[in-house]
Amino acid sequence: MIAFIDRPAYGRRMRSEQMRYLEAAIRLGSLRKAATEVGIGQPTLSQQIRRLEEDLNVNLLIRRANGVLPSAEARILLPHIRQVIQADRALREEAELINGLRSGCVRLGAVTTAGQILLPEVVPLYRNAFPNVRFSVWEASSAAVRDKVTNGELDLGLVAGPRDPDTDTGLVSTDLISDEIVLCVPRGHPLADKPTVSVPDLEGQSWVLPARGYAARHLADSLFAPSDQNVVYETTNPHSTLLMVAARVGIALLSRSALLSHRADEIVTPATDWDPLRLTVSMIARADMQPGPAVRKLIEVLRKVSAERSQAALRHATAPSARSPQ
Repeated sequence: MIAFIDRPAYGRRMRSEQMRYLEAAIRLGSLRKAATEVGIGQPTLSQQIRRLEEDLNVNLLIRRANGVLPSAEARILLPHIRQVIQADRALREEAELINGLRSGCVRLGAVTTAGQILLPEVVPLYRNAFPNVRFSVWEASSAAVRDKVTNGELDLGLVAGPRDPDTDTGLVSTDLISDEIVLCVPRGHPLADKPTVSVPDLEGQSWVLPARGYAARHLADSLFAPSDQNVVYETTNPHSTLLMVAARVGIALLSRSALLSHRADEIVTPATDWDPLRLTVSMIARADMQPGPAVRKLIEVLRKVSAERSQAALRHATAPSARSPQ
């Protein structure tokens, strides 16, 4: 009996897998690591990528002794390849959704502020509801998260701070929740006992600030010229900031949620006379890509938790005890 292969269908199916292998190799910089991630042998993965190169008639990888790099042609094709991979994944997830969300994959990028305000509630809620979905969170600066959402390495991002027209091209953004930014000084500091701190009072102070690219640093720069800052300690970790402030290394600007720390009792947040500063956490995704069902369910959870926390914060702010002098 002769078996006939439907060449077009076979080709489409194989090509999507080959693109997945190629994307993993480029992202990881290694054929061996890519083979481990996708669950096949390295010789098979290498062979399938070469077949894709032959099919497209372009060289896609620069193979070196210590790994692989994307060719110039691959860099041009990579955004389209990631679109194909996501579309294929969305198709499979939609089919699974017919009988319940039994599989899927969600890659979320988030700034630290989102990790403090939202993700401790969102992550367990989502994973308990959809235990078969592969879920991962990558924490970084807003700029880094935007880059990876734009190039398709992340399905969804949680960023903070003002939108950047230059980097947000092609992204859709939805504000979720905001947090107050407060001045933090060590207990006993000269500014701690002032009835109200003004911008001139900050002159000559030592600072503990986030690295550039983080929203809280942008707010600090907006208060006074960067050249006037005596930045003693730069960090990407709010907990490190609290430790340094408590150790009297410098003063800082932090989101109020960051003060939910065991060292917060050593820190004072004096009243200030400048316009209230708030940090808004926004959800971003690519405008040209329809999210699959696993991502859509995460969006629902993020919106639900954000709404509940915003309402709780509003009730707390309007409660008599919150308005009473401390």
